[in-house]
Amino acid sequence: MDLQKKLAYLSPNRQQQKPKQTAPEKISSGVKALARLLNAEIINPAAPYLRIVNTHRPAKNLLTSSPFSLSRLSKNALTKAIDPENCLFFDLETTGLAGGTGTFAFLLGFGYFEGQRLTVEQYFLPDFGREYDLFQKLQTLFLRFSILVSYNGKSFDYPLLRNRFTLNRLKNEWRHWQHLDLLHIARRLWRDSFSSCNLATIEEAVLNRKREGDIPGAFIPQAYFNFINSGLIHQIKRIIEHNFQDIVSLADLLLKMAQIEREPQVLEEETALIRLAALAYELDDYPYFSAILNLFAARQNTLPAELMFRRSLFNKQRKNWPQALTDWQKLLAKPSYVFFALEELAKYYEHTAKDLPQALHYTQKALNDLEALRQIYPYRINEKIINEFRKRRQRLKDKMKQGFTGV
Repeated sequence: MDLQKKLAYLSPNRQQQKPKQTAPEKISSGVKALARLLNAEIINPAAPYLRIVNTHRPAKNLLTSSPFSLSRLSKNALTKAIDPENCLFFDLETTGLAGGTGTFAFLLGFGYFEGQRLTVEQYFLPDFGREYDLFQKLQTLFLRFSILVSYNGKSFDYPLLRNRFTLNRLKNEWRHWQHLDLLHIARRLWRDSFSSCNLATIEEAVLNRKREGDIPGAFIPQAYFNFINSGLIHQIKRIIEHNFQDIVSLADLLLKMAQIEREPQVLEEETALIRLAALAYELDDYPYFSAILNLFAARQNTLPAELMFRRSLFNKQRKNWPQALTDWQKLLAKPSYVFFALEELAKYYEHTAKDLPQALHYTQKALNDLEALRQIYPYRINEKIINEFRKRRQRLKDKMKQGFTGV
């Protein structure tokens, strides 16, 4: 597209409708070659861009034809059942990561389920000034769905797409949709399991899918500029394949997360199961928490200290004191939880069992241990904790002097 046409496109007086083309623009050899190579359709020959359509069939163990729940993993952000055919998966490839009005999305990928298959539509803009026609055509696609699904889309892809629609003076048909960003759930589950929660890491570790010959994301903007300047298509083909794989993995990951919510036993990483149990505790979902404890009981002999800690709090809430006391006694042998256990034991014997000497015993033990630690690590001890135990000790002594020595 020559400079005069670009300026006319960007003019503030341009109407909100497709401008009439006086003469077809010549389709470049690079665009034609890409279309042949990818079996793509050339849209709007006057200002051409490509539409590439492919399909993907998820693994049988992930497929579901009925709505599923993600209420737990979304921390009740999504309380209604999700119909996979109402979801629109999207991912953008752009000219940079700044995210401002100067950042241009030159490849827009969308995926949606049709029965047991995922259809992926990709739109490649081989030059600037092609958005308006594409965005108008996308309105029809958007009307079919009600949930956006992305990976880190809330922070980058969605604001960028929204801004590009605004710049083109077009209505954002998906501004009221629910937006499910799977990065947030991935971090909730696997942030202690892997070095990173980027999509490539989650793909390989969770979906058992390793990319071969994938173009690194940092190289994508320059590869696009190289295409504009030279017409070379090799790197553009790799970018389109990269984007297609992003969409496919996004859809498979959503199905995998639904399976995890439904069947927590499919989680293999111990740290992820612990994170899932912590989530159940935050939601006060004791049946789900108990199901995870049963998984640990079936897989190993000892319960991780963090789960014992959470279980003790569940039992404290339900006044199941025998089980809570058992867990607190066991946690005395766990360095990370010893002072928590001592405090809980002191509270129990002071306020519930009314056994002040026993409460004083655990309080004094905590102070002795804290003092010993302070001698070794003088800068790591929180003086506030010491002061709290000292106040408890003084209160217990005062009660005992007044005759409240026990039951």
